[in-house]
Amino acid sequence: MHLLLIRHGQSENNANAAKSVEAYRAGRKPDPELTDLGRRQAEALGTWIGSVSPRPTTLYSSPMMRTIQTAAPVADALDLPVIVNDLIFERPGPVQIVDGVETGHPGSPLSALSAITDRAVFPETVTEEGWHEARIETAAEAADRAGRIATWLREAHDDNECIALVAHGAIGSLLLLHLIAPQLAADLRNYPIGSEPHWIGLHNTATSMIELHPHGYEVHWINRVDHLIEAGMVHGAVATSTGNPGTR
Repeated sequence: MHLLLIRHGQSENNANAAKSVEAYRAGRKPDPELTDLGRRQAEALGTWIGSVSPRPTTLYSSPMMRTIQTAAPVADALDLPVIVNDLIFERPGPVQIVDGVETGHPGSPLSALSAITDRAVFPETVTEEGWHEARIETAAEAADRAGRIATWLREAHDDNECIALVAHGAIGSLLLLHLIAPQLAADLRNYPIGSEPHWIGLHNTATSMIELHPHGYEVHWINRVDHLIEAGMVHGAVATSTGNPGTR
């Protein structure tokens, strides 16, 4: 089985974080949408995705606005449904800041998420009340969840499938570590968010291709942004060139 992991395009929170910590905290949204740049990144991804071999046979997305918005042009290009899976949300879940205090948020309602694209298919857990228990996930819980995603990918799909998964920077990094270095991934349970000693940086709309075998794996590429280079949106190898200062 091949896994094509895709990070979402630049979000409103990403854009504010690029300005300053103060701008990020003042403007942070529990479920931000893509910026204009993020939408252009997603469109470039959709234009490029048809050249990927093997061609994705199934497309999943996290239940967050920015991932479904990123998945929409990919789904159009591949003529696939967007299967929303509420296991692959970003660490530590939707967060809102009220009077300077971070608290959990249930996530966007089904009506808002389903309005993004008519290709989206939602589980029963996504409702008008949201989809997430309104609390903040811990680093250990996120690491464990990444392990469950890795197990699900291996057990629920056939060897001849190519799975495209539109996810996020942090849970995406944790997932990759679980697939290629599980001992390092397990170690991250013990580190506060943002202090991890090993990490895989993922740019906005970057793709990573991992081939999973019954008893091993082969890394084909990680953090690739060919589509942004072809679109003239990225020049050279600059860590923040896709419009996001970091992925943790």
